[in-house]
Amino acid sequence: MRARYGVIGRCAFAFLIAAYAASTWADALTDRAKRLLEQKKNQEAYELLLPQEGARAGDPEFDYLLGIAAIEVGENERAVFALERVLAVQPNNSLARAEIARAYYAMGERETAKKEFETVRQQQIPEGAKETIDRYLSAIQASESTQFSGFFELGGGYDTNVNSATSNNQVAVPAAGGGLINLTLTSQNSTERSDSFGLASGGVNVTHKLSQQWAVVGGAAGAAKLNRNVDQFDTLTLDGNLGVRWTQEKEAITVGVQAQDFELDWGRYRETAGLIGQWQHSFDESHQATLFGQYAALRYPTQDIRDANRKILGAAYAQAFSGDAAPVVFGSAYFGREEQLDPTVPNLGHKPVGVRLGGQMRLAAGWSAFANASYEHRKYGGPEPVFGVVRTDNQSDFGGGISYVIRPGTTLIAQFAHTENRSNIDLFQFHRTVYTASIRFNF
Repeated sequence: MRARYGVIGRCAFAFLIAAYAASTWADALTDRAKRLLEQKKNQEAYELLLPQEGARAGDPEFDYLLGIAAIEVGENERAVFALERVLAVQPNNSLARAEIARAYYAMGERETAKKEFETVRQQQIPEGAKETIDRYLSAIQASESTQFSGFFELGGGYDTNVNSATSNNQVAVPAAGGGLINLTLTSQNSTERSDSFGLASGGVNVTHKLSQQWAVVGGAAGAAKLNRNVDQFDTLTLDGNLGVRWTQEKEAITVGVQAQDFELDWGRYRETAGLIGQWQHSFDESHQATLFGQYAALRYPTQDIRDANRKILGAAYAQAFSGDAAPVVFGSAYFGREEQLDPTVPNLGHKPVGVRLGGQMRLAAGWSAFANASYEHRKYGGPEPVFGVVRTDNQSDFGGGISYVIRPGTTLIAQFAHTENRSNIDLFQFHRTVYTASIRFNF
């Protein structure tokens, strides 16, 4: 009997020792995380705490520190989950409630953030904390009427076909009296040319609320691509749009005007102006369907024979999944017509039909991957004058990449995009791959 109690005693003692060691390690973990956060080493603190979330979730001190670290590195959804666990066991924890309000604010959920900040504001908190909360509430009030966002991006890469031309040096054309002859393309710009390039782009978007349901929306963007050697194919794109949006519960309708100026080798190449409209229905926070339409007048200042009007109708669907990876997928389908203004060149008009698919998912803290693919079939309105047949194109595009958030608002991006255009006329067949690395600043 004494031996039996001895075994039990030793086991109990070992259990107590193990429990004490775990407690001591846990305290060391949170203490180290606090020091890292005080030293503004937020990424290190987040990476220290995250692997222990499965074992420590429910510990208010651990969850509070994880929530703060997650906010500082831009992982706001994970911060909300961690801080909600704190409030579940400590509903009067004003510090946790203030931090979850900050996370909601960063996620753009201003109404929820406002409610949380106002709740904390009514509690007994230091004057300095009240001043900080008042600044957030003032910003939310201002954003309720006008919201402003933008980005700036710098990068470079390599383009295997800067002029989107065929790789064939010869094309078959009908000969007089029947048969075919091979025509040699003598101009170097008639066949594909590769080059490295630099790029810069930026844009701003503004939403100004007129009432609970109505808002004015608008934006402007620009992008320049500068080739190292083949500079005659440098491009500049300038875009602008302005419209009104009506929202009520799960419905949103937007109508507006848009314009684009596309320049080639710093000369006006194509100008676009038109109308856009879309209706969005949100089934819930994770599922959304859209119907859209577009009318655009395409004008070519130096080649007016190519002037055309383009009409597109389509539908889209997007879904966000839950879980650690939190993937988002989307798809769309569309059809339309691009009708040339000059009736003597029906071969320049066509009817496009296409589909697009894409998605994005989180890989790890700060890391995400994205991919997209599309297919478009184009049947032209008349035979090509030189080739004597009606042109038909089938274009496939696919691409993808990875991104890494260095800090909130700053992201590194590496990606590629491949285009394969198959045509029944050799001259219009081409393939192209563009590799790009860039850094993007959001504000």
